[in-house]
Amino acid sequence: MKLSQKIIICSLLAILAATGVAYLVVAMDEYNDYKELADMGIKGETAEKVFEVAFFVGSAAVYFGLCGWIYKSGKTRRFPHVVAIVVSVVLILAYIASRTVGVPVVGIEYYVGKTDIVIKILQIVVIGLSAFAIYNMKEKHAITKVN
Repeated sequence: MKLSQKIIICSLLAILAATGVAYLVVAMDEYNDYKELADMGIKGETAEKVFEVAFFVGSAAVYFGLCGWIYKSGKTRRFPHVVAIVVSVVLILAYIASRTVGVPVVGIEYYVGKTDIVIKILQIVVIGLSAFAIYNMKEKHAITKVN
């Protein structure tokens, strides 16, 4: 049984929006940590927290933007799906790097939270749904050419 392209796109839009919301939740947590550190007078960690807040808000904005772009582009444009895959892969790789070799400004993070895991699962689903949507578009295009 073949899934409708409309169902795939609607599912993808929901996952993209959920990923954006999850990144906003993480940004809010980091901002609360920033306020606590600033209140205690710890200056060294505040620059890292400001960077993390900006990074997570920016990531949320990218996912919301992708959501709008894919919605607007309809069921036939592949490029927004390719971008969604690339963005998700890059963010997963950045996360892995931040937990293993470290990244500039932040260094190595040792904490892996539940929200981190949820976001990575959502990003893997984004990759899968986008790849499936592209495959489905190619298959429909091939069928149209034959008929």
